[in-house]
Amino acid sequence: MKQVTSENVLEYLGRYMDGESTQEELRALKDYFANAEDLPAELAPYAQMFAVLEEKPETPSVEALNRFSEGQIPAARRRLRLWPVWAAACIAAFAVVFLTPPKHEENMAIAYVDGKMLNNETEAMQMGQEALQEIFSNGDEEEQLTDLFNAQ
Repeated sequence: MKQVTSENVLEYLGRYMDGESTQEELRALKDYFANAEDLPAELAPYAQMFAVLEEKPETPSVEALNRFSEGQIPAARRRLRLWPVWAAACIAAFAVVFLTPPKHEENMAIAYVDGKMLNNETEAMQMGQEALQEIFSNGDEEEQLTDLFNAQ
């Protein structure tokens, strides 16, 4: 296995970042950053990254695992169980408040007459009454209504 040096470290890092490094190369990179002295500033973040990768997570004690399995979870953790509920409630409230269409009565059409939208309910009613009066004033209402609704 080739050893990682200050001359070839960028080559090994490139292979690691591209997902092409082997396990041996990964171990060599970890060793290099764990033991390197006087790293250039541009390599310092990589040293921190490999240090974090080397950290071992704390293993819970047998007592903690038993308490967890018996449901004796501390109050702070019980409160954490409510976060999904609160999050869902907030999302639902957001959806109701911001995603429902606004009810603007001034934009709501009451009727369309000759392709023109009427927003004023009083004006629409007046025009409808005038049209009915004209129909009923001419005599044969049934024939006029039949013609009106059967017109193509």
